[in-house]
Amino acid sequence: MEKASGDGGNPVAISIVDATAKLIAFIAMDGVAPASIRLSQSKAYSAVVGQKDTAHWAMMQEKMKHFDMRNWADENFTGFTGGIALINNGQVIGGIGISGRKGKMSEADDIMQDSELGKYGESQLLQIQ
Repeated sequence: MEKASGDGGNPVAISIVDATAKLIAFIAMDGVAPASIRLSQSKAYSAVVGQKDTAHWAMMQEKMKHFDMRNWADENFTGFTGGIALINNGQVIGGIGISGRKGKMSEADDIMQDSELGKYGESQLLQIQ
């Protein structure tokens, strides 16, 4: 939250889930869009259930014409970037979901977006282990 609140970017919501995709921590900046609250939770959930960062599923949607996430029949699963799988010793131990900004940085961006903030959070959490 410190990183996001000090960079002048849009407010974000941050969700952390455990290895069973159960929400264990949540925080949101003042002024965050209400939809971002639920999306951050869906992104964290999806990283655990899908066993990969949600950027993987976003890429699959772009590259494969017939890849349709609705076939998963899971209303909580999302392919929006910003969901990071927390992996330790090859095991998914949880997930982080960030929402409120663009999915990922472009060349024109000076500040971290959802995916980059999630990766930063991952690096901080895995240092604690």
